[in-house]
Amino acid sequence: MGKKQTYEYENPAEWLRGRAEPKSYEIAAAMLDKRATISGFWQHALKRRQDYQRDKAKELNKYLANPVGDRPRPVAPWDKWLRRYIPNQGNDNQGKAFVQHVVERLKLGANHGWQTELNVPEVNRYYDLANVELGLYYELKSGSGISEKELARDKAFVEAERGKADPRRLVYLFAVPPSAKSKRLLKEAGIDYVVVPAQKKVINTGGPPADPGDQFKTPDDGGPDGSGSDGSGPDGGGTPKDGPQGGGPQGGASADDILRAPEQYQAPAAAPAEIADSGDTPEEAAELREVDKQLAAESGHPELAEDLGGVDFSTLELRYVSDTYHNGSGVQYAFKADALTTDEPSFGGRRAAQLASDSFFVWLALPPSAFTVNLNPDEPDRIIDEKFGRTDAGRVLLEADLAMKKSVAKFIHPDTKAGRKYWDSLRGEAKCVSMRQWIVPDTATVRDNGNELFILDAPLLVKMESEVVKTPGAGGDSGCGQQDEASTRHNESVYRTTILPQVQKAVNSAPEYADLRRVYASRVAAEWFRKRSATKHTAYSDLIGKGDISRWASREKWTPREVFDRYVKSYKDGEFKVKHTTTKGNVVYTRTYIYGGVDFSRINQNRLSATRFTEDHPGLTATARNALHEPSGEGSEVWLGGQTTAVPPAEAFASPEPATSKPLFYVLGAAPLIAWFVTGGTLLWRRRANSSTGAGR
Repeated sequence: MGKKQTYEYENPAEWLRGRAEPKSYEIAAAMLDKRATISGFWQHALKRRQDYQRDKAKELNKYLANPVGDRPRPVAPWDKWLRRYIPNQGNDNQGKAFVQHVVERLKLGANHGWQTELNVPEVNRYYDLANVELGLYYELKSGSGISEKELARDKAFVEAERGKADPRRLVYLFAVPPSAKSKRLLKEAGIDYVVVPAQKKVINTGGPPADPGDQFKTPDDGGPDGSGSDGSGPDGGGTPKDGPQGGGPQGGASADDILRAPEQYQAPAAAPAEIADSGDTPEEAAELREVDKQLAAESGHPELAEDLGGVDFSTLELRYVSDTYHNGSGVQYAFKADALTTDEPSFGGRRAAQLASDSFFVWLALPPSAFTVNLNPDEPDRIIDEKFGRTDAGRVLLEADLAMKKSVAKFIHPDTKAGRKYWDSLRGEAKCVSMRQWIVPDTATVRDNGNELFILDAPLLVKMESEVVKTPGAGGDSGCGQQDEASTRHNESVYRTTILPQVQKAVNSAPEYADLRRVYASRVAAEWFRKRSATKHTAYSDLIGKGDISRWASREKWTPREVFDRYVKSYKDGEFKVKHTTTKGNVVYTRTYIYGGVDFSRINQNRLSATRFTEDHPGLTATARNALHEPSGEGSEVWLGGQTTAVPPAEAFASPEPATSKPLFYVLGAAPLIAWFVTGGTLLWRRRANSSTGAGR
């Protein structure tokens, strides 16, 4: 119904973002403070946290006394609990602001017969907006969820009107598309819904609400962390949305710090919020969902308990970037992930996004010649570039190289049907295969319209060639040097036609290569900025080729040599040793020697034309752009977007003159709803006709 508009509301607890976990003496003091009962105060947050921890302790003690069933989940970490607590303190204001937005946007004022909070005593239910003369009752929802308790009364209302000559009509108005569950429940209840597309904007009051008694003083100079900073700059150390100076894993970057260059700001958006809020494990995600439900229920709006369920974050990849100049250099970006068939809690988003983001900057900072790794038992001194070897991108490439050998072992295992067929097809007394096998980028399909890049497909290719190494492998031999050339060529052909396709499929789809696919998608995006920066200044021009990866050094402890040593052990010992008892007492050893590497130094692209892109992906442009504000996409995909800016978000996104200030807006704004309710107009005419008839009796 028309274009998406923005409505604003205040959250009294927004100023608490980024607060460090409280000390025990702070909690003890808060328990005795009258402000502990008032939302928006630090003391209220501490008391609610204390109550939550006590409830979890009781739950655990009860289980320990009688350990039946599943052990209770651990307490949610402070930072993630706080990120759930804060938005729920603004739920009531959010709902009221959306109602006011709809009233102004669609001109549903009292002068047109509309009333707010109208009670229907038959079902003991108050509706947000109602027009008795029209017989229309609106229930407004600023989120995608609904209250099942309210729905039971709504269903009774609808059932009571069924069969009447002039039935009253109940319609839900959503600010965002309702969830799949909400759609199902409304359909079962026989209730229609309409989306009045609106984006919420939270106003940070900068401090606690008015003190009910004694003057409340924030720590030190007024900053939420006692630093005196309001978090307005990229180096100001403020809230997580603005990010601290360090920015990277060694600099104290916040959980939602994604694709933000050193001098940029992270703007509030779907990707940073949803990803940072996700649990790191299935257990933690389930606990956070329960926390959200409890806090939303306490706020009086259980329908706003909305976590991003049903997303497989293990498949998350960077698939859209836009070099934009929104009041200063910055970028828009969007990740794509697979949707799950169920609404189970999503987990692992933070790790996946951080890997995609960190690798993106590594691809920019280092020269392409550094983006190759090599696991060859004869070359222990040529494993990886020194700087690349201190990043997670380098770790992922090396681990993928090792994983490829293990994949081969799985496919050729003699005790499997396919493996047995493979071994039976080999020739020569030793039935030996020795080759170099390595992973390179296949041709990526993209759409580049000048300012935006859509990464449509980013497959990987596995190459191979026969080669003999000197280092002895499993069985004590150094490769297949003693085997006749004809047998070697035949065995290579068997491997190429039976095993290589399976390895290629695994690299492009198996879970163990998900990180490799993730960093490669970021490589494609980074290459776009690298080439773009050669002719114009971009948001990342100052980082390209500088060689400084300190901000994006590895988040995980690892060394290239440790990975190499694991590879050499596998090469020498083999991944399996199978003994088959026969009349001759034969012993079968693995005699397939795999080594090679991963080489991302070059990128090949197939660029779609505008016409072909529109034909093949008609809704993708809107999906990627809409993902900036909320999860987007349908079916098997979920898109999450974000944006960085070169100036503080409050300055970059200063609110323009509201559309509601223009008289013509009311005529145009109400038109879609009026058109949708043509039957409502007929109903009104029928009601008036009946009223006239009744008056004449």
